[in-house]
Amino acid sequence: MTLDSNMGGGSPSRQMYDVSALGLKCAGCGAVINQLPFQPSGDRPIYCRECNSNRNKGNTFTGNPRPPRQMYDVSAMDLKCGTCNTDILELPFQPSGDRPVYCRDCNSNRTKKF
Repeated sequence: MTLDSNMGGGSPSRQMYDVSALGLKCAGCGAVINQLPFQPSGDRPIYCRECNSNRNKGNTFTGNPRPPRQMYDVSAMDLKCGTCNTDILELPFQPSGDRPVYCRDCNSNRTKKF
């Protein structure tokens, strides 16, 4: 077991495990892997630092992405914005009629105040 140098980052050094005796190879490029920041269990593929980085690019969200929000066509209801009186044709909810509705810009301005 060895300790990796700080690599110029702001966080403390990460514990690295010497896995050279296991003869591990990167599942992406086939490069020999001598050190890992974890002890491999053998049930998952292992990637070198570069392949792992390339696999994770753009994956900043770790859960399931939210599906697109359903929009309701309310053009037949002749709705007007409660603030600027603009026609509202589409809403992300079905309006009940007992509360005012707001266009996207006015709703954005209203929520910024709170």
